[in-house]
Amino acid sequence: MATQRAGTARSGAGRGAKTTEGPDFRTLEPAPLILLKGGEDYLASRAVDRVKRALRQEHPDLEFTRIDVSAASPGELATIASPSLFGEPRLILAEDLAAMNDTFLADALAYLEEDTADVTLMMRHSGGNRGKKLLDALGRRAVVVDCAGAKNDHEKLDFVRREFRAAGREIHADAARALVAAAGSTLSDLGGACKQLMADVSGDITEDHVDRYHGGRVEATAFKVADAAFEGRQEAATRLYRHAIATGVSPIAVTAALARKGRHIAALVDHRGSPASLASSLGAAPWQLAQVAETARRWHPQRAAEAIEAVARADAEAKGASRTPEYAVERAITAIASAVGR
Repeated sequence: MATQRAGTARSGAGRGAKTTEGPDFRTLEPAPLILLKGGEDYLASRAVDRVKRALRQEHPDLEFTRIDVSAASPGELATIASPSLFGEPRLILAEDLAAMNDTFLADALAYLEEDTADVTLMMRHSGGNRGKKLLDALGRRAVVVDCAGAKNDHEKLDFVRREFRAAGREIHADAARALVAAAGSTLSDLGGACKQLMADVSGDITEDHVDRYHGGRVEATAFKVADAAFEGRQEAATRLYRHAIATGVSPIAVTAALARKGRHIAALVDHRGSPASLASSLGAAPWQLAQVAETARRWHPQRAAEAIEAVARADAEAKGASRTPEYAVERAITAIASAVGR
């Protein structure tokens, strides 16, 4: 039973107990003390929902309470955690420890030295130095769950792979990359996209599936325009761009995609090592640069520099320097596509 597991885990919660560490938000099980550490709200909410769901499967009468740690009153935590008349198990969530008042800090430190049966206490710290003493104590006693957000596309790609693996499903490598490009603006969007594909598509997820469900997203459309332009496919780039504008994509979104692609190509044109060695400095995943490397071979350094200048001008015009921003960006797309291989 979940409560029995929790009680066993809590038996060592006194001073000097060993750290329990390892699960992520996908594998987390109920435990007496859980620390959600990191600033990604989506991962933290997934962790809370998983614990709440697991406890309610065994105890439909579970009491769930959120504590406002910035305005906690003396003894509030102990009162909520104390046994109720009917002995229902309790789940307590204390969020934003960086904003806690001194009262909650003192009560939380005292709580860690107690053995409270049938209580799961989840605390969340999204960053900062406030409450270091409590964090250190929780690090020795609590199950610690990493809720840090994805810093780059490589970590987003890893997130997608883990989502499918945890569900016992498969997503092809090119499909995973396409999904990050199409729906990777936030982990919340990316997680929702993964769930949609798994619910609507049986079997392995391919790039065609991703394009069918997410090919119309702003990010996906803009990147397709940039790919076609820098590959020299002028007619396709112009057609894609006009379709994007007609369906509500902002010219600024297109210039952002052009600028990103241009930076990658300009960096690779004179690069003599592997694309992976440039990845960290450009804030890109190695697989992204590996894909761009073939295109970069068709570019002359001078032409690449001119393309970036054209994008910069178009971006300024799209942001107000021109009365016809849509045409300004299309002109840049034509200039870029016609410069390939020259």
